[in-house]
Amino acid sequence: MHARSLALVGCSLVGLVALTGCQPPRGDGGGRADPSGTTRAERFDARVTPASLFEHSDAVAQQLADDLKNVPALNGDYRATIVFGDIKNNTGIVSTTDFEAFRTRIRQRLMQSQNVLRNVRFVEMKQRIDPLIQRETSKNSDLLQEGNRPERKDLNPAYTYFLNGEMYRVERGNGATNLYMMGYNLVSMETGEIIWENQPYEVKQVR
Repeated sequence: MHARSLALVGCSLVGLVALTGCQPPRGDGGGRADPSGTTRAERFDARVTPASLFEHSDAVAQQLADDLKNVPALNGDYRATIVFGDIKNNTGIVSTTDFEAFRTRIRQRLMQSQNVLRNVRFVEMKQRIDPLIQRETSKNSDLLQEGNRPERKDLNPAYTYFLNGEMYRVERGNGATNLYMMGYNLVSMETGEIIWENQPYEVKQVR
């Protein structure tokens, strides 16, 4: 090979090294993606995207935290109790489990705020607690003695509120266009009054 050709090859190699920055090749990411982003598969799915659910749950948590001081029912001389209530899922194609998962995300974000925890406490629904109590007490015969079985204290209806969700879908064009309307509200256990509701959240998806 002529000296000129060798020089050109050498320059090309130097340029390649400069472009790569002498970085070792990256490993396989295992198909991981940014949870707040939207993949191609999700873009062509008629169901509401995880990105929209992330956005909605964060917006609800932020609004409830901001509104807490303005809700009289949650600012008395007591610590109110919030129980996860029902999810009214009228989407027809989205699993209720999806909405439950992101409602849990709302709770997790709210529990990071000390201002929120000064006013309210969060408890699981009774049907989820009872099997745990039964399982744990059966492991230890001492706990089965009369008067020694742990029980969950009854909730005071006057200070207890259910965090309910309502999810709807309006579909057009054989599923080509889907409008989702999602919201949460706090309902008094004693009176059934809605004491708080998040701002309307709507998202339209076109496949």
